[in-house]
Amino acid sequence: MRKALVLSLTFVVAVVFFASCRKQDIDKDKAAVRALVEGDTTHFKSGTAGDSTENGVAADDTTMGVWWRGPQTHDSTATIEVHVDGDSAWVAWHQHNYGEIIHWVKTSDTTAAKWTKPLQEAVQLNAVYMREGKDTDADRGWKLKKISLAYGESETTTSVRIDSLKIHSSLRDILIVDPLSTYYWTDSLVTFTPGEKLDIKLYTNVTDGYAWLHAFWLWLFVRSPFEYQGDGVYAGTWNAQVIPGLRFAIFDLMTRGTLMDHDAPYDYSGWLLPYMIETAD
Repeated sequence: MRKALVLSLTFVVAVVFFASCRKQDIDKDKAAVRALVEGDTTHFKSGTAGDSTENGVAADDTTMGVWWRGPQTHDSTATIEVHVDGDSAWVAWHQHNYGEIIHWVKTSDTTAAKWTKPLQEAVQLNAVYMREGKDTDADRGWKLKKISLAYGESETTTSVRIDSLKIHSSLRDILIVDPLSTYYWTDSLVTFTPGEKLDIKLYTNVTDGYAWLHAFWLWLFVRSPFEYQGDGVYAGTWNAQVIPGLRFAIFDLMTRGTLMDHDAPYDYSGWLLPYMIETAD
């Protein structure tokens, strides 16, 4: 009887010890992944500042005046949620952007009024890390393998929504419905050839608003408007960046009142797509 009791207690202690070690390992893995995310300012950085400054390039300013988002501040630290399961880790990265939207509104052919209104945005993107080495390696063997689109929206008022995004060219057709559930391997992102002509459509719930594409052209950050097609559909044509490398495109949707009503709140939704420019084989 005494021997059986001793064996039982030994088993219980072993189980508790194993569980404690396992929890410590998971906590170490979470900390290692979180540190990798915090150190990655290429993928985990998302704001809408400077989308079209006084020195930027915009094709839609002839009828509504000139507008842009000013400099932004962020939370002192982003919120990083990490879930570890074996050799995979799922990350949800959250950030808040704070700033102003500035609009020079044309009041006549020769005069304009400057409007400013506060903006507050919530941004999220998801990622998957996988352990490619040993837990004794640097960063406990974790490597970034997959990343989602980033999703952003205004926090104080949010009535606009992008339901889906379609990109068509002579080389490819892309449909995205859920930005935070659409993952791409980091070594095989959506890829366009230099200058590739892209026909883009945004399907939304907005029948009286504005939509834009924000991207780079050479070294300039540019904004190009979509044309409203009816039934909440906005369409535009874009030639992809010509310089090979990692790029980002923002698909931006606003209510009309955000820009054209001085007293209306900032009301925005946006998707950010990471992509590559590569020359054709």
